[in-house]
Amino acid sequence: MSKTATLPNRLVSLAQAILILGASTYLLVYLVISLARISYPFELEWMEGGSVIHVQRILDGQPLYIPPSLDFIPYIYPPFYYQVSSLFARFTGNGFLPLRLVSLLSSLGCFVLIFMIVHRRTASPYAACLAVCLFAATFPLSGFWLDLARVDALFLLLLLASIFTFESSEFILCSFVSPLLLFLSYFTKQTALMVAVFLSVAAFLVFKRTARFWFALNFSLLLAGSFLIMNALTNGWYKYYVFDLPTQHEIISGALAAVWTDEIIQNLWIALCICIVSFINIRDTSRLESGRLIQDLAILGSLLLASYLSRIHSGSFDNSLMPAHAGIALYFGIGAASAFKATSENYLVKFLLILAFAFQFVGLRYSPQAQIPTQIDRQQGERLEQLISSFKGEVYLSAHPWYLSNANKPTQAQEMAILDIIRASQSGQLGHALRTEMDTAIVEGRYEAFIIDAQDFILRVPSFDTHYQLAESNLGGGAFHPVTGWDRSPTYLYVKRNNR
Repeated sequence: MSKTATLPNRLVSLAQAILILGASTYLLVYLVISLARISYPFELEWMEGGSVIHVQRILDGQPLYIPPSLDFIPYIYPPFYYQVSSLFARFTGNGFLPLRLVSLLSSLGCFVLIFMIVHRRTASPYAACLAVCLFAATFPLSGFWLDLARVDALFLLLLLASIFTFESSEFILCSFVSPLLLFLSYFTKQTALMVAVFLSVAAFLVFKRTARFWFALNFSLLLAGSFLIMNALTNGWYKYYVFDLPTQHEIISGALAAVWTDEIIQNLWIALCICIVSFINIRDTSRLESGRLIQDLAILGSLLLASYLSRIHSGSFDNSLMPAHAGIALYFGIGAASAFKATSENYLVKFLLILAFAFQFVGLRYSPQAQIPTQIDRQQGERLEQLISSFKGEVYLSAHPWYLSNANKPTQAQEMAILDIIRASQSGQLGHALRTEMDTAIVEGRYEAFIIDAQDFILRVPSFDTHYQLAESNLGGGAFHPVTGWDRSPTYLYVKRNNR
């Protein structure tokens, strides 16, 4: 190699080193944030407490899928995340810690699987690392959700594990292990069903004659078997919560295009362009004969579509985009390896490519400080628990019901679970029954106090103002807000009239 060629090569190598060092800070920052808040004793996101109550019911031997009441309504997800978290809770004690620990470990597993999938496809550790770093950089785009006490990280881990084994040349892995992992992903969150449809079609088109039916058959048997068993054990309530309710929530018309333009393309347009590179060689006959192109279209297409269909429904949040972000990260890594290979002798183009990657990562920068609760937040949370404990009777705190358990008081159905029923198009009778139950509880004086986030809380019935009066309108003192998700915090205190 001539001296004139050595200098540009060294400059490109230096640029690559700077790029990977800068990109890896996103991974490091994620780890710092997650470890800093994993033991925080209050909610990072307002539905976390409801997840903890699900785990507590499993520990107490109580069913999840039961008729809705003021005391408990399950979230609209299958039970696997709560079951896994309950195993951890048996060792750590229940609370936010075991559920967040499951999510943190799952997110680390996602990073490993993204690396393994890209590395297997490209034989490039550098491209695989870039893919991992890009996924870590999407942490804020998905609502800072990877380490929360929510189902999403475990769901995504199992989904990526299914994709990894689906691409295996081993019959047992692609036809039996992959559908099992995909089923467990579905049994954590129903979004996996979309991926199952695409992979089943791809298996039929790509797998050898003796194997092409096994993937879809095994997944279908697991899906149907679990449905029949769960539905029989719950007298039909499993079907209602996991299948019926989600389909009854309206689609947000304004999100149909905005999800693509404002949330995916606007933030990840450079990465998407690099993803396209991995699909450019469509005339490569060996690629077509091996079925690689079909698999790629099925994997990336299903991940994008699964996120899209979830995100356009009312009540969704940024966490719905996690599968799309994982898919983009995978094919960004694969496309980056192809681009580097194609420009290996053109140092200028390669340098411009590295510069484009750098712009993508810089464009995803964020401030991590706001994602770590402050000492003031902790103090306000402790004051809230003291307030709850000061009441001798029951306290209604449906938006954050786990705080009641910490004060040795009965918990209630989490407010989002109530809202899911109220806003469903075919739940009129159940919604009416909940309002009637609340009216009876108010008239009979079941609750000594109401601590609510907003004065017009979901089950505020006409009899409420007759029996309760406002005692405090700024409980949090401007602090104690969740760091992500809907901005919900205990604000108003109502007590029985003539009680204080």
